[in-house]
Amino acid sequence: MTVQTENLLQLCRERGLKLRTAESCSAGAIAAEIASVPGASDVLDRGWVTYSNEAKCEELNVAASLIDKYGAVSREVALAMAMGGASEHAICVAVSGIAGPDGGSDEKPVGTVWFAVAGGVGEPLTTCHQFSGNRAAVQRQTVSSAVAMLTGVLESL
Repeated sequence: MTVQTENLLQLCRERGLKLRTAESCSAGAIAAEIASVPGASDVLDRGWVTYSNEAKCEELNVAASLIDKYGAVSREVALAMAMGGASEHAICVAVSGIAGPDGGSDEKPVGTVWFAVAGGVGEPLTTCHQFSGNRAAVQRQTVSSAVAMLTGVLESL
């Protein structure tokens, strides 16, 4: 995935944007993927691992009422996470999901991951994926999809 990640970093440079991550189910793996590319330090600004609901509220200013109403794994919470991490000059990708092997429900089965991108790019964007496989596979697919989503957003600018 390094070529795709290198492309993402180049797009950020060309658009004058820093990159931030707000991660729950991926536990910092998106930031780690970005940082694995030499020279990423001129683009990668910061990342938050907000695994707990309390961390989402404290670190990213997600309203507890959103979590209570929609659950941590929801469009609304992923969007609030991205917006909490974003700024005018920094794009933020946020992910919240159920990596498994437990924790799923009929409404939100294991492998459900919500993504959001906000900041410096116009209107925020959200999407949901349903991944298959074990915990590590869900996390790998989450990282790959986050990089692809960021790349797509930046290419459209």
